[in-house]
Amino acid sequence: MEDHLARYVERVAHFWEAQGVPRIAGRILGYLMVCEPPYRSATELARELQVSKGSVSSMTRLLLASGSIEVLPRPGERATDFQLSPDSLEKKLLRRLEETVAFRAIADEGLDLLADAPAAQRERLTAIRDLYAFLEQELAGLMDRWRESRS
Repeated sequence: MEDHLARYVERVAHFWEAQGVPRIAGRILGYLMVCEPPYRSATELARELQVSKGSVSSMTRLLLASGSIEVLPRPGERATDFQLSPDSLEKKLLRRLEETVAFRAIADEGLDLLADAPAAQRERLTAIRDLYAFLEQELAGLMDRWRESRS
């Protein structure tokens, strides 16, 4: 891999590592973002990223489960090729919206439990619920605007 691409792959890896994704998974994502052709087998990923096949195996399973990558069907080929899922970041944002909706509902439930409690006791939970309700609206609108911009 060329030096400038290797540096870019590491930058992507560090970004995702800060988000809680293992660094090798981030390196796989970074590489699949810039390699040509845009797919690689596990063996190629291990060789080109200079990591073990075992690491590639476990990290591709993680990335497949998260929807970040997908298997590229290639009839007649023995090796499994991986590529970025075309809508993986959109799916991540949709999952974030679902998580936001779920936590706002939990905060609402807590406020119902504290319906007769003094306002000071409800204050923290009210602030959390209000933030999540705001995020819920904004993320939903953001997804709508994103889809409109793509069509």
